[in-house]
Amino acid sequence: MSTIPKRGLEVFMRNGKRTFASRKRKIAGLSAFVLAGVIGVGAYAFTASNTVPAQAAGGGQAVVSGYAESGVSYTWNEAGTEITKVNFVLTSTEKLKPSDVKVALTAAAPTGADWVDCPAGSYVAKGTEETEIVCTFKAPGIANAAGLQLTVAAVSEGKVVVE
Repeated sequence: MSTIPKRGLEVFMRNGKRTFASRKRKIAGLSAFVLAGVIGVGAYAFTASNTVPAQAAGGGQAVVSGYAESGVSYTWNEAGTEITKVNFVLTSTEKLKPSDVKVALTAAAPTGADWVDCPAGSYVAKGTEETEIVCTFKAPGIANAAGLQLTVAAVSEGKVVVE
């Protein structure tokens, strides 16, 4: 039987420890790779089950022209102290009939509570460019001293939003 020098045995044992540690690192690396693969497949399976409806997006430009207001007339209560209605004509050179109209009759700049919706049933087409609008104010109406400034908001598509 041959004897291994003491120095040689230490080198042999160190090599064994390095081999075992190297195997641990390889197993840990392989486990991490397998775990990442499992997570990736799970994420794909989750997103593959989502359904998204078809959509469209785009950009463009269009002319935004305003309405010209004319022919304003007021209806008063019997005592002549309150304004109960306003009639006016909106003219659009683009021949667009308004889809929604709101008015405010105030002494200063209108606030949210001052606006009155003019129902679409009160819009009367007068030719291709003009639409007559009739708006009725909430009872008892607008006091004569408060009705100094008529403000009109109108759109050809959608609803007027006043904040």
